[in-house]
Amino acid sequence: MKKKVAVLGGGAGALTTAYYLSRTPELREEYEVTVYQVGWRLGGKGASGRGPHGRIEEHGLHLFWGFYENAFALMRECYRVMNRPATAPLATFEQAFRPRDLIAMEDFVQGNWQRWVVPFPANSRRPGEGLEDTASWEVIEGLLRVALELFGKLKGGLTLSAERGPAQLVEEVVLAVGTRLLEQAHATAAAAAQEHVVALESLGAKILDLMRDFLQWLWEQIEHLIESNFLLYQLSVGLDFIMANLIGILEDGVLTRGFNSIDGVDYREWLKKHGASELTLRSVLARVIYDAAMSMVDGDPDRQSIGAGSALRALLRIGLTYQGHVAYEFSASMGDTVFVPLYEACRKNGVRFEFFHRVEEVVAERVPGGQPRITKLRIGRQVDLKDPAAGYDPLITVKNLPCWPDRPLYDQIVQGEQLLRENIDLESFYTPWRSVAERVLEVDKDFHQVVFGIPVASVRYLCPTLMELNPAWRRMVDEVATIQTQAFQLWLSKDQRALGWTVGAPLLTGYVEPLDTWADMTSVLPREGWAQPNAPLTVAYFCGPLPGPTIPPPPTEHGYPARQKAVALENALGFLRNDIGVLWPRATQPNNPAVFDWNLLVPSNERAGEERFATQYWRANVDPSERYTLALPGTAKARIRPDGTGFSNLTICGDWVDNGFYIGAAEGAVISGMQAFRAVTGRKLRIAGEAFWYR
Repeated sequence: MKKKVAVLGGGAGALTTAYYLSRTPELREEYEVTVYQVGWRLGGKGASGRGPHGRIEEHGLHLFWGFYENAFALMRECYRVMNRPATAPLATFEQAFRPRDLIAMEDFVQGNWQRWVVPFPANSRRPGEGLEDTASWEVIEGLLRVALELFGKLKGGLTLSAERGPAQLVEEVVLAVGTRLLEQAHATAAAAAQEHVVALESLGAKILDLMRDFLQWLWEQIEHLIESNFLLYQLSVGLDFIMANLIGILEDGVLTRGFNSIDGVDYREWLKKHGASELTLRSVLARVIYDAAMSMVDGDPDRQSIGAGSALRALLRIGLTYQGHVAYEFSASMGDTVFVPLYEACRKNGVRFEFFHRVEEVVAERVPGGQPRITKLRIGRQVDLKDPAAGYDPLITVKNLPCWPDRPLYDQIVQGEQLLRENIDLESFYTPWRSVAERVLEVDKDFHQVVFGIPVASVRYLCPTLMELNPAWRRMVDEVATIQTQAFQLWLSKDQRALGWTVGAPLLTGYVEPLDTWADMTSVLPREGWAQPNAPLTVAYFCGPLPGPTIPPPPTEHGYPARQKAVALENALGFLRNDIGVLWPRATQPNNPAVFDWNLLVPSNERAGEERFATQYWRANVDPSERYTLALPGTAKARIRPDGTGFSNLTICGDWVDNGFYIGAAEGAVISGMQAFRAVTGRKLRIAGEAFWYR
């Protein structure tokens, strides 16, 4: 008899588990997998829909960083399993993921916004292929290589005193450090990875003093020059930032003891401990990981916090281990590019999908003499389907591409007209809509194993008996923090250059709070459905944290989403009234250069001023399942591993579990899904980077 697996949730972690459980004929003979999903679409925090004019409407700004080895490997498989015709849109993995090489950051220096624009060189590696384990010496070599490049540029702008010695002597010191490290690392290249670490760490004490002396000397040379020279500021702060990280890695034995060994302290505090200057600590380089990961307690920009190990691991992975390009954008939406292929590959493998099934409670009971187990799943069926035997067909087509709609396909639903008339949001935790029926799934009859893939902020409402029976669950719910987020998208009648941005297609962060991140997403316009000649020429996504309560309100607060969406609207308008000119100096009103020119918005609603913004898209992500997971200092210890839930027939997955990565990201969610597969089956499955980065 097949083992029945109930997968709760349809985000990246849950769908990864479902895919791997159905990956081979042997697994399909052993496991029967059913995914239970609230509402009409999959994707979790990466879900998207198609709105008016076939436009893409995202939950926020999404991309894959170039180091997402496991996520890319999964997507390559899904595109092969889908096997779309060569003439179809996004038929191949290569067509679906487009490289991005430009990262920009805004830095508030001497009372003005100054811009860092960092082009990352491409390399020959292919994302998701040739998954090689990283060696410790590669990390050190990479950091030293960047430091040497920065110093080479910096010394050309210095006028050195003869008393302190020529610049060449200092460069020789830095070169000597790098040479000694590399010689030792290469001498042990044939040895085990642990021997690499031991050989490397033994050099730490010998070079740390050299590095500190070098930094002290450097600041004596440049401190008086920085205020009047932003390039010099960038080079010196950049070098100081790299060296503080390098000193900290060696001094704290991070590559031996693991990144978690320093995760109990905040990242900036860790940098300060290892010699970073106050100027560096105030710079965007030290702040960028907080903004990019929205790591702010309760979403408050004045309470930035992130574990040093989590921050360092992410920064090193982004900057040093990317495959091909530093980042990849999607050729359409994340839903179209990632979750449609996952859905279609899973369906092809025999996975069943039960849409409009809202999990109400996961019930656990004690077992005499053994671990407690899940005995019941209370699930509300939200609607009646007109053709229950056929099931729900969730996708629409835009320009021949299968896509998720922005609302249910009402013509398949008995209550469709009422849902449309009353504007019911079936995805919302706060919806007043009552399910048409309750299904109670029973252990050993309807399921044998449960994969819980619903984010952690929902656990307090869905899993009370789990928290009662296992204190580790209570601790996880109390300590693994989440925040609300907000986003808005603009469609504009001018291209980026005409708006005043002239440096490529950027991904920019570090700007004003709370909407501190922006990306040019004009590349997706060909996949939208705009009619010429009034089609937009630019689309831009903005996002950031949305300050709010530590604990999401209970489901009886039906008006909560609307109130928070109104806050997100006012934040978007405030940004356009006051802050857009730094990014787009030609997108403001001629007689009021601080304020956005509302006439640029597409389509026109024939209104004037800010009222034209009603045609655009904005949202507040406030549901417990939409909240972004934080990696606050010391909280990794409260996370639970997929194979250590304390319940005999339960595993978990998502960016909130102990997956080794901790910052909310698709890669961490995919890793967790692979770990959940191991927990369910007991089979081996290689996770790229696990031995080094996630141990």
